[in-house]
Amino acid sequence: MTDQHLRVNGLTEQRFRKSLFTLRLVGIPLNVRSISRAHTVYNCIVVVCFYITYSACLMDLLFNNDSLMGIMKDIRALLGMQLVVWIHLFFRFRKREIAHLLALTDSFTWEELPTKDPETGRLTKAGYLPVTQKIASHASALIYTFHFVQSSVRIATSHDKVFPAWFPFDTTVNPAYAAVNLVQAIGSLFITCAFAGFLSLYATFICVACSQLEKLRAAILDIRQTYITLQQECGAETNKQDGEGHPLTPEELFGHMQKQLNDCIRHHQQIKRFMQANEDCWNFVLCALFLLMLSAMCFVAFSAITSWGDHVDVSQAVVIYLAMLSCLCVFCWLGTELSKEAESVRDAAWGCDWVGTPVPFQRCLMFIIAAANKEFTLTAGKFVPVSNKTMMNILSQTVSFFMFLLQMKDTTNGKKHGI
Repeated sequence: MTDQHLRVNGLTEQRFRKSLFTLRLVGIPLNVRSISRAHTVYNCIVVVCFYITYSACLMDLLFNNDSLMGIMKDIRALLGMQLVVWIHLFFRFRKREIAHLLALTDSFTWEELPTKDPETGRLTKAGYLPVTQKIASHASALIYTFHFVQSSVRIATSHDKVFPAWFPFDTTVNPAYAAVNLVQAIGSLFITCAFAGFLSLYATFICVACSQLEKLRAAILDIRQTYITLQQECGAETNKQDGEGHPLTPEELFGHMQKQLNDCIRHHQQIKRFMQANEDCWNFVLCALFLLMLSAMCFVAFSAITSWGDHVDVSQAVVIYLAMLSCLCVFCWLGTELSKEAESVRDAAWGCDWVGTPVPFQRCLMFIIAAANKEFTLTAGKFVPVSNKTMMNILSQTVSFFMFLLQMKDTTNGKKHGI
């Protein structure tokens, strides 16, 4: 990794501004050349507050909880925090890989691409890029605001803490009580923004790759359209003129097509490098996140059954389950879209009317087909595909587990009542 991968780039800063700001807000500086002393202190305070909150919740589970309902609530909170711990470690130790991905986007342009498909009216992947970052920033602000308001109400009415936590000193009186809640409020900010920033950055990188594949496919189809025009205009050498008003010969037109194809090959190689860099950067962290999400969804199903009849607790479990499922859906849907876009390049190249073109042109076209014919799939840990199929498998397993527990509960209740 050279120093150019770690440089501060104005274009990169503009393109990823909201994602980078969300992460910097919680002490995760990316795409920065230097950090001031005050900013360094702020970063340390935010991170320390989160780990104090995490440790105190863990201590409360181990030493200060003797009710099943309290244990369930502690574990639900800890599973969510564990996801954020892993995300923070990822940013801490994979900073260079992320900087490399940011640097690779310098060679791509997507601002000129249409944001909506002219045929279906749906957003293109280039159209998703600004929407993705906007949703992530607004969602994190909305979630934190909701959490802050409901925590403030509980603190004012019940003298609770933001999270159930154990400390080796009396936290029921001020100033310790106020200090603990302040630490947990900052820890809550870290949890919200770290996860939102991570999801936003992942989605943005994948959408960048998809937008470039869309752009490449359009460029290949443009070559095809050029050839169709040549076929339709019998004698195009006398009808089609260059910029100086001279007739274009078939050789000159084929030369122009060859130049277009060469540009497509270079662009395709850049996209493949970017896609492989994404796979190398994200696969390990996605493996851990998928395992944690699967564990959390199964535990939430278990806690919903044990709290059956307590509508508040069950509704909280349902919300957590849907939040986990939504995040999993984002990861897997984007992975599937990337695989589809990579495959569409092969189809576009194969559908190009190459019969009758010069042999060098045909060879270059076959090179694109051969390169695109190698199926690309994002993976979690190099063995689980990040795809809709994986998401459906996880959903099926967790729902089956929930139905099994529900059936066992009904059977147990039936035996108690002699049914």
